[in-house]
Amino acid sequence: MRKHLLFSVMLSLCAMGGMMVYPTPAIATVAQSPAIKVHGQVIDEQGEPLTGATVRIKGGQGGTITDVDGNFQLEVAGNAILSISYVGYKEREVAVRNRAIIEAIQLQPDNQMLEQVVVIGYGTQKKSDLTGSVAVVDTEALKQTSHSNISTMLEGKVSGVQVTSDGQPGADPTVRIRGVGSFGDTSPLYVIDGVPMGTSIRDFSSNDIETIQILKDASAAAIYGSRAANGVVIITTKRGQKDQPLKVDYNGYVGMDYIPSSVYDVMDADQYSQYIGQACANSNTPLPGGYKLDSTTGKYHFQDNTNTNWFKEVFKTGIHQNHNVNLSGGGAHNTYNVSLDYYNQKGTLEGAGPNYERYTARVNNTMDTKFIKFHTSLVYSHSDQDNMGLSNASEYVQGLYGDVTNILRGTLLMQPTIKAYDNSTWVLDNLVGIANNFNYDSYGYGVYYDTVHGDISASNPLLVNNLLKRNTRVDRFVGTASADVDLLKMIGIDSKNHKLNYKVNLSYSKTHCKDFTWIPAWVQSNRVYLAKSNERLTKATRSYADALIENVLTYDATVGKHHFNLVAGQTYEEENTDLLTGWGVNFTEPYFLQLQNAANTYAESFEYKHTLLSYIGRINYNYDERYLFSATVRRDGSSRLSQNIRWGTFPSVSVGWRFDKESFFPFNRNIVNMFKVRASYGELGNENIGEYMYQAVMARNNMTYSFGNTPITGSAISTFVDNNLSWEKKKSYNVGIDLALFNNRLEFTAEWYKNTSEDLLYAVPVPEQAGVSNTTVTMNAASMNNSGFEFAATYRNRDHDFKYEVSANLSTVRNRVTSLGFGTDSYISGAYITNVGEEIGKFYGWVYDGIARTQADLDNHATQEGAQIGDCLYKDVSGPDGKPDGKVDANDQVVLGSGMPKINFGLNARFEYKRFDLSIATFGALNYHVSDDIHNSLNSCYGWGNKDVAMLDANRFSEDGSTYLSSVPRTYVTNSASLAWNDLFSDRKIQNAAYWKIANIELGYNFPNEWFGKYVSDVRFYVSAQNLHTFTGYKGYNVDYAGGTFTPGYNFCSYPTARTFMCGVHFTF
Repeated sequence: MRKHLLFSVMLSLCAMGGMMVYPTPAIATVAQSPAIKVHGQVIDEQGEPLTGATVRIKGGQGGTITDVDGNFQLEVAGNAILSISYVGYKEREVAVRNRAIIEAIQLQPDNQMLEQVVVIGYGTQKKSDLTGSVAVVDTEALKQTSHSNISTMLEGKVSGVQVTSDGQPGADPTVRIRGVGSFGDTSPLYVIDGVPMGTSIRDFSSNDIETIQILKDASAAAIYGSRAANGVVIITTKRGQKDQPLKVDYNGYVGMDYIPSSVYDVMDADQYSQYIGQACANSNTPLPGGYKLDSTTGKYHFQDNTNTNWFKEVFKTGIHQNHNVNLSGGGAHNTYNVSLDYYNQKGTLEGAGPNYERYTARVNNTMDTKFIKFHTSLVYSHSDQDNMGLSNASEYVQGLYGDVTNILRGTLLMQPTIKAYDNSTWVLDNLVGIANNFNYDSYGYGVYYDTVHGDISASNPLLVNNLLKRNTRVDRFVGTASADVDLLKMIGIDSKNHKLNYKVNLSYSKTHCKDFTWIPAWVQSNRVYLAKSNERLTKATRSYADALIENVLTYDATVGKHHFNLVAGQTYEEENTDLLTGWGVNFTEPYFLQLQNAANTYAESFEYKHTLLSYIGRINYNYDERYLFSATVRRDGSSRLSQNIRWGTFPSVSVGWRFDKESFFPFNRNIVNMFKVRASYGELGNENIGEYMYQAVMARNNMTYSFGNTPITGSAISTFVDNNLSWEKKKSYNVGIDLALFNNRLEFTAEWYKNTSEDLLYAVPVPEQAGVSNTTVTMNAASMNNSGFEFAATYRNRDHDFKYEVSANLSTVRNRVTSLGFGTDSYISGAYITNVGEEIGKFYGWVYDGIARTQADLDNHATQEGAQIGDCLYKDVSGPDGKPDGKVDANDQVVLGSGMPKINFGLNARFEYKRFDLSIATFGALNYHVSDDIHNSLNSCYGWGNKDVAMLDANRFSEDGSTYLSSVPRTYVTNSASLAWNDLFSDRKIQNAAYWKIANIELGYNFPNEWFGKYVSDVRFYVSAQNLHTFTGYKGYNVDYAGGTFTPGYNFCSYPTARTFMCGVHFTF
């Protein structure tokens, strides 16, 4: 109730802010003739109708837009003058002259307007004049499709941009621009309406987006300095239009989400009984009491008819919905835009989540005076997340005594012979009402370790997700204001060729988070049973405040064929973080979850402050729009770095040549409309680390010194730090070519890039003899580079009833670690290795060499101690001296493959025929591998958990027992040195993950305006399917899951991305 009340108040304030700050424009005082209803049509130079052209009354109020056939109707005075405009065409005025029907109004192309203007950071520039690598996303097409998250709008749309999603409701996708450029966070910087918003924007509504530009190289991104090392995504939000009446748009949809169950082929109860019987026999392990061997059939079976399909029990159909109302308009000197958005997603798991709910309100206002332009923006969002993090169990158990089985993993590995519900099962605490129907073991825990089923050691996933409670509520407020002063107009000089503007930007954002986590004892335990006193409640509050002030001076001049644009400015940003966490252990009464009811309570708090002071300068120059030049410099000072190395200077330079502007251009200009070559070099910094990492920590624990006979407790440095912590440095090289052909119908871009990252912040091991508590220290110790090619092409044909647009993009990336610092040549972490000279985080293990079918296979193979017929064999690759030594051991581990895609591509198309429209979005990746934890567990030769049906073929021998016949290795339930060979990490455990995903198909119909009268227009109904199908040989969920920086391609039970079917509607009042 409280959050709904708060949201209602916010909406009221937003609405009043949008409609009261600026007065309604007065109606022009001209003699009025009788009103008539005018009908007309707007067409282009080819005679084709223009949909969405603006028709307004000159000097007065009122206006409309054309429908899908270019038609309009408007009630006006008989002597009114209509002003007709459309993007890319010259504005035209037409006198009504008391006519009810006006002949077709033809608009002519405006070549100046066809030169698209893009936002580049602290300014704008014509796309044809760009010399850096800037990708412009086609947001007009995106507005016709539905997206819950702004980042997912980029999937497959831009070359060099990789977007991978975890399927959890509300989860942020992973976005990487041109590969991995740092060992830390690789997310790009998001800038919304000129204000840096950090690396997460899930709290903002995608319905508010007007334009998206992506700055990919250092010359384009250098204006943002140290925050732009991973690229920049610049977003502008919707504004109102001048001299337009109030317009109300509604856009909403409802969808159903479901997780396909056919990805893994798991055993049923009969199949599992047969499998576990054979595995126990191979291990010389007694068969659990619930399983019996039928002497007449030779088959194993379970004692009752239990056959639980755990996937169907745990997963359900999810529902998500989005509703957006947008109010916009403006007068002669002001505009307003008010957006109200509601998004709700009920997850696909039975129980308490994960679920996600978000409210968003935004108000954009502008006002012009003679020489000052004011802009204000207010944004409020409230989000509520339940049981987030189920794909990463460690989020639940930090600092706890037990473990929580991952829901997806527990579902697929749970024995089908175990009941999901059992009313007769004894319950640990009879006050736990909701848990009474879920199956426990004989100890009262939702974990199985008994003589009936065997050592499954896994929690009932239904129990986990119903009893475990985790909730995070986030309230975020962002307020911005800017004043843009035309200094020359202010002193009475009005010059078309010279502009001098001063702009001040003020921004303040406040984010407040409340976390609640309750972990009952009966879902903590995995193998070691815990007392109920280990139940734990955690409550936390997190507050983040960010203040920004920017002063920017811009001079724009045209002198003959020379055009200059100079920018100079200063920015100051301060971030304050306040964390307070309290937890309690041992609750006598689980229904009164307050910390004071715990037997033992604890608390901790932290405060952090981060400041960034910067100075910026940029010059853009072109001669006759033929020779292009740009140079940028930014100097940043960061409080995160050592005091003597806090300042960094980041320059960039870029040049371009419009070959098509030359008199000797050899091609037909009616065919080749633009031919531009460009090149750039730039440097960026990165200080994306924690606060105070250059400062040592003092401790007072057991630090004593005796003065005389009296021991005195003192303090001593307990950690080792690098007090010369400095910037990561990124050097970027870029060469590109831009083409426009066939009257700008075909656009093509090709680029080569190389990014070199130096002085990477890296956790270096601390020697044990240092006598400090930390085992690693962050230092500037490593370097690596990324290089590749990017290609993008778009073809548009809008000359006939059948209109279409097809786009394709492809990018390659080659990652190489060039140094790990301090003479280190490799870094090994489990099944991953990072070698100097190779890419980061390659798979590392043994090379599979088949199955030992006979004793001869074992005798003629390199020695594998304890291996028997039916076991896996591995190649003898190396020994202590680097040569094969006749035995298989740790020396034989090699690089097995890469989890980093070398090629990413996107294919997208949009078709329109009369009132119908169809859009298709696809993307994919090639040349990489994935290790899927669940697939490997289901195909493991060890353990009591459920298995893939293919494992039924295990343990088949010839009649005399001398030859192993199965297609998979022999299986067992207990592990020992003689049985461990079959589960070593090898190339058996990685999969070719090349894929092509049909991400979205949407079909829409635009209804005629006359069907709905004069108050409703632009009605569009659509149906869509998302994540419809993926063409791949990979067996598992989320083939595009990115993994970690040092573990790319490792999919540890990521939450499955749902297949979604939905329908929606858009209309305008």
